[in-house]
Amino acid sequence: MPVINRDAYESARGLDDKPFRSACYAPYTSLYFNTNGDVIACCKNTTYLLGNVANERLDEIWRGKRVKALRKALDRYKFGLGCEFCQWQIEGEQYGQVYTKTFDTLPLENNEPEWPAMLEFTISNTCNLACIMCYGELSSTIRAQCENLPPLPKVYDDQFFTDLRKYLPHLKVAKFFGGEPFLAQECYRIWDMMIEDGIRIPCHVTTNATQWGPKVERILEHFPVHLSLSLDGTTKETVESVRVNANFEALMENTKRFHDYAQRNGTHMSLTYCLMRQNWHEFGDYLRFGEDLGVDVGINTVIDPVDCSLYTLPPDELVEIVGKMEAQDASNRYSQLNRNGGQWGSALEALRKSANERQVAGVDDIKKAHRAREEVNRPDHLTAAWNLIFADKLEDALTEIRKVTGQHRHAYEAANIEARILRDLGRHDECERTIDRALEIWRKAPNAYVERAWLRLDQNRLEEALADAEKAAGLLTEGRSKRPKPAVAHVLSGILSRLGRHEEALVHARVLLEHRKEAVFYLHRACILELLGRHDEMLADAEAALELEPDNAEAQRLAVVARTERYRKKSE
Repeated sequence: MPVINRDAYESARGLDDKPFRSACYAPYTSLYFNTNGDVIACCKNTTYLLGNVANERLDEIWRGKRVKALRKALDRYKFGLGCEFCQWQIEGEQYGQVYTKTFDTLPLENNEPEWPAMLEFTISNTCNLACIMCYGELSSTIRAQCENLPPLPKVYDDQFFTDLRKYLPHLKVAKFFGGEPFLAQECYRIWDMMIEDGIRIPCHVTTNATQWGPKVERILEHFPVHLSLSLDGTTKETVESVRVNANFEALMENTKRFHDYAQRNGTHMSLTYCLMRQNWHEFGDYLRFGEDLGVDVGINTVIDPVDCSLYTLPPDELVEIVGKMEAQDASNRYSQLNRNGGQWGSALEALRKSANERQVAGVDDIKKAHRAREEVNRPDHLTAAWNLIFADKLEDALTEIRKVTGQHRHAYEAANIEARILRDLGRHDECERTIDRALEIWRKAPNAYVERAWLRLDQNRLEEALADAEKAAGLLTEGRSKRPKPAVAHVLSGILSRLGRHEEALVHARVLLEHRKEAVFYLHRACILELLGRHDEMLADAEAALELEPDNAEAQRLAVVARTERYRKKSE
């Protein structure tokens, strides 16, 4: 079992000025505000909630039982309250990258601080980009165009900003993340409060470098703003493929503007890099780009999404990438860069260490801990409802899904699940009203139209069902999400088959199986093929279903029918 070398870890941190030792000082010095109102100690611990501004006042959160419990645990080097990410880094001796160092430099007089020294704000997901490693709670573009979900509810109300105001004079630094802070009204509200109250503390802004204009310049003029620019590549091809919707030339122009500002005002500018499968090959050139600008480059360790993370690769594939990076270094001497060479060495060493079973298992432990803690802190009524649906406990599922309130960020999804349950229960009037409620929340996603199409199909109102299904298909074409595509294909196939348009139905059934190779969908296509008299293909689908579910009675029946029809045709 991995162990922490506490002496080596603390030696690497430089804690001579600290009045006591703790594995991490985040809960003593900082609060981090998330887009959904959750308050946590830092951005890496997303599962142990200190509170939520929709339910508790700020004073209750800062002085509450949960923050005290986290402090106590970390004083004892216990990482079980959501701190598994840093535990994994420390156990892997990634001391150069371990996130706890962020809080080691903040002032701390005792173990009962009256005020936090730092507040970190990710209080809006307003963003014009759809980066491949991001998700809807941090990007309004992804939420609308990829996840087909309505805007996040506004949880930061007037009461929050009133409570926040008395904390601002005590801060040593305020940090703003996104989303894109220079697009977020909530960030400007905090900046305006500080300007009104004569507060001129350092502000750190992590920006995608797409914004420049009078509003941005006003903030830069009033505060000493330290900037972290997220670019994630050095070529137009890589940057625009990772940071979707970005314009490479505009980013380079704004990078120069921000750099000139920092040079004139004596503030700090840095670059950040999400080191991933899609851009590891440009990491060295990015470090050199930072070197040429005279700025530091910070590395963001990506664990999720899985298809972006280097750390979730099989060890042999990661070893191969490390070898290629070592070859790059031999040619380009990235490790010898005066300012950023250490980051090259640190990143490469972290990847080497992770290319063994112990560290790969550590990544799995992080994911398991996050999933388990998610269930404790934020009961997932949606997942629970689906599990009850699959267990054919529809009334229980209905009770569970109705626990999601109208202001919840998953209210739209919950309404669609509720409609599905009511339809399965045969309560069509209630189902219709629930679909109407979903459409009131959000009309630009296909999900509710799919549910209404199924309802119309059950009611044998086939033309209306087709209109709703085609509306859903149109919305799917307008957006960038592929997630609802199987659902749209499924309902279209069912409707067209009922209308006798079997060839068209077959096209959509094929699309469905391209995305979801499940027994029920093979059987769905087999039924259409039966109507078309294509019994060889029908048999192939029935047998494919039997491979997945050998005891499936419907698959067995269809296979018998197909074989019988084949035999009959041969006999003729």
